[in-house]
Amino acid sequence: MYDLFMSKIDKIKAEISFHEKMFFAALAVVIGLIGWAASNFLNVPSFILFLILFGVFASSIFGIFQYKFIKQLIKELENA
Repeated sequence: MYDLFMSKIDKIKAEISFHEKMFFAALAVVIGLIGWAASNFLNVPSFILFLILFGVFASSIFGIFQYKFIKQLIKELENA
């Protein structure tokens, strides 16, 4: 519905803002998981550490895709 009231440039800016927040959320998850694992690696089973490693990997991949999408939107904004 908001498509009727927003220009193309405003839509791109809103998308960039959203994806920036998602990128920084992924970065915060990676840092948080690494910090938790570093402080608790002696007290938790290896299965939990494996899950933490998987979470760090998945969040990193998500962050990379968000970054690439932001760069793509910035190029689109320059061409608009």
